[in-house]
Amino acid sequence: MTTTDYQAAVLEHKDRVYSYARYLLRHSEDAQDVAQECLVRLWHHRERVESGAACRNWLLRSAHNLCIDTIRRRRSRAEVARDEDAPEPADVRPDAFRIASASQGSGVLEQALLELSERDRAIVLLREVEGMPYDEIAALLDLNIGTLKATLHRVREKLRAALTRAEVTP
Repeated sequence: MTTTDYQAAVLEHKDRVYSYARYLLRHSEDAQDVAQECLVRLWHHRERVESGAACRNWLLRSAHNLCIDTIRRRRSRAEVARDEDAPEPADVRPDAFRIASASQGSGVLEQALLELSERDRAIVLLREVEGMPYDEIAALLDLNIGTLKATLHRVREKLRAALTRAEVTP
């Protein structure tokens, strides 16, 4: 990856990386730290990372791993509370998801997502928001394809049930 490719990758993926970290961590400052660290790591590994989809996957994998590390540190110190006053993350979601979020069920869906485990939330975000293929998600989260698909099905049912309980048509 050349310096120009790196600059293009940063411009293309920085908001996506921040948004993904923000959804997993639910804390804007931690998400900013994770996004920045991902971009620094990309610079250090630019010779080994290819441009395009491979770069996006590499960045999301790095963000995921850094988020897990951050969550583990939080649990050990129990110091960070949810950042209620933080601005919403940049909206880099596909149009269909963006439209659905603007509807009446967005608050219900957001709450249902927050109630999921970090792994389950990551699976949904990577598949439904980022549009990553199953094999890449499985490699990222160190799961086999069958477990991934079964978990995704179970999580979708949970989200559907939450929307139905709130009388929102999924």
